[in-house]
Amino acid sequence: MLSFNFYGKSDQSAYCIQVSEQFYEWLIQADFGLVGRSHPTKIMLDGEEEELPLVRLENPTRGMLTAYFNGLVLSETGQMLVELDAGVAREVLQPRQYRMKKLLELLDCVKDSSWHYLQRV
Repeated sequence: MLSFNFYGKSDQSAYCIQVSEQFYEWLIQADFGLVGRSHPTKIMLDGEEEELPLVRLENPTRGMLTAYFNGLVLSETGQMLVELDAGVAREVLQPRQYRMKKLLELLDCVKDSSWHYLQRV
């Protein structure tokens, strides 16, 4: 499993979204790596200063990530509706359903202004 970690500015707990390798590879194929760059950043975690490769969630990066995830959610929704209309079996839709759930979770965190950093692990 891989994860995306979200951090606030102060010494608060991180929020971790675990994803499958297949999901992460799918995101990479959809040019996820082109949105926001990681930079070594010092933050406080559990009372200790650590340096991590983080994407700073400020404008325009936050807006670009929001637009990116919104676009993927819309695309996946449209494709799922086409498949549902075609009578595709539920088992076939499960990977798309998983991607949509993870995309929505990522989108919610990116839009939440209490998170200031994103780490791709």
